[in-house]
Amino acid sequence: MARTYKWLGGIGYILTFIPYVNFVSFILIAVAWIMMGRDTREKMFTALGILMIVFFAASISLVIIAFSFLWTLIPMTMPGFPMQPGGEMGPMRLGSFIWVILIAVVILLALGIATTIIDIIAHFRAGTIFDNKWFRIGGWLRIAVIVSLAIAIPLIIISLASAGILGALGTVRPEIMPFHILLSFLWPIAIVIILSLLATIFSIIAFFTIPEEEAIEPEPQ
Repeated sequence: MARTYKWLGGIGYILTFIPYVNFVSFILIAVAWIMMGRDTREKMFTALGILMIVFFAASISLVIIAFSFLWTLIPMTMPGFPMQPGGEMGPMRLGSFIWVILIAVVILLALGIATTIIDIIAHFRAGTIFDNKWFRIGGWLRIAVIVSLAIAIPLIIISLASAGILGALGTVRPEIMPFHILLSFLWPIAIVIILSLLATIFSIIAFFTIPEEEAIEPEPQ
């Protein structure tokens, strides 16, 4: 049986590197994992694909909510906008908008964490089912991304706090400021980005190297 999901997944991960079309990659990758789950009857793959679609939809919803908030906020800054008694701007309660955005961010964060965890598990599971080392390497690299990110954030905060960011930047010429910031403070993020790129590259290789065979029975749990 032809495994079209190997091409969908591989192409989907490739599209993540291409601006303006990389939003399509999320859907292709999700569909590929769902198809892989149906082929192998592995529920973990199906769950990952569904979570990816839900996360994508939630991200779009958050963007829409944020733009709606800005759209209602901009007129309030215009001269002549009606003021409520006491000098408060606008007839709408901005607090409700802020709470909606905060709740949406929390939900999106929870979905992101769940998707990341299942993504790692699914890569290792796919490596076992297809006897594919590239999936396993992709899984380990994803773990490395999480670990490096957990280390990078405190390092950046400590670096900024100890260096005195405003004073340090005041002595730097404007034309070299981006490089100075990158080399002095944000270099841990560069490591995270490199590991993320490698994880994606190995996922591309993993999908393209899935064997063209009959559906493989998942190993007993």
